[in-house]
Amino acid sequence: MTSIPMFRKVMLAALASVGLYSSSAVAQDKVIGIVAIDLQNSFFVRMQKAGDVAAKDYGVKTSWQSAEGSPEKQVSLIENLISQKAGAILVDPLDKNALIPVLKKAQDAGIPVITMGNKVQAGGNYSTLYPDYGNMSEVARALAHSIGGKGEVALLIGARGNYVSDTREKGFTDTLAKEFPDVKVVGIQPAGWDPSKAADVAQTWISTYPDLKGISCISDTMCLGAYTVAQTAGKELKVAGYDGDAEMTPLFESGAMSLDVLTGAYRVGYWNVAVAARLSKGATLPHDLYMPTHFIATEAGTAALAKEGQKLDTITPEKAKDVGVDYTNEFGPKNPDSAMTVGN
Repeated sequence: MTSIPMFRKVMLAALASVGLYSSSAVAQDKVIGIVAIDLQNSFFVRMQKAGDVAAKDYGVKTSWQSAEGSPEKQVSLIENLISQKAGAILVDPLDKNALIPVLKKAQDAGIPVITMGNKVQAGGNYSTLYPDYGNMSEVARALAHSIGGKGEVALLIGARGNYVSDTREKGFTDTLAKEFPDVKVVGIQPAGWDPSKAADVAQTWISTYPDLKGISCISDTMCLGAYTVAQTAGKELKVAGYDGDAEMTPLFESGAMSLDVLTGAYRVGYWNVAVAARLSKGATLPHDLYMPTHFIATEAGTAALAKEGQKLDTITPEKAKDVGVDYTNEFGPKNPDSAMTVGN
């Protein structure tokens, strides 16, 4: 017969084994919550599509939720994810300062927090970032060169208090103020990343500033809305943008667009979920992670900028389409953790 002490040891070992298995199963079943600005804008729709691919590749579950442009709703959604004990939380902050208390609450609960495209000081959170200031400085230079170094331009931004929007705006305005005294920024307007709102703003600008020569945007979807309105009004505008959306290709072909920056909605979505998945499984990553970006221009456009003294390493719009969907090879689970970031 098995002795009682030995029986108890066997049972305890068995229970411990079951406990470990159960804990592992719970960890694997924990959901990564993604709180997006909205899920209607084409950029965010593409982010979600590629993010779902990343979730499958990494063997995690995701829950995409829309703040519908409301900072208050973002806080509420994060509160819900904390109560649900999410495995990690990704959020694209509308207002970085307003979120700090709830982000600290999530971290106190042991949940890794990643602020997407935003540098937020919430005491230990992770930030997935881009070299926005320098990139947008080049966008400003390209737009200024495309209008001959003088004239009126305007800038469409996302939302005040959003780190990406604020940083790109500052890179744009600082550069024009320092380097192009004859280029006047006649309007800077938030449009919430919404092409229809951007179109409304552009319509007002075209009526108010008949000499307007160019428009830049911190996100391509807004540029597309603004340019469509300008075309309808018979107004020829130069454009320079950010994100590398494939829909901008016709603007390059027509010569309207001088420069774009590829982050790529698909790349952004996959990369962020890959970072969250690795953190939820215990990976050690730097708290500030930077995505590699690429300048996009036609060969003729690159040569024209170089002639003005703006020499850039660029990829063509056609090449950008390939790079923009190569996210699995770039950030997939077979890559080391170091593939998640490059130096700023």
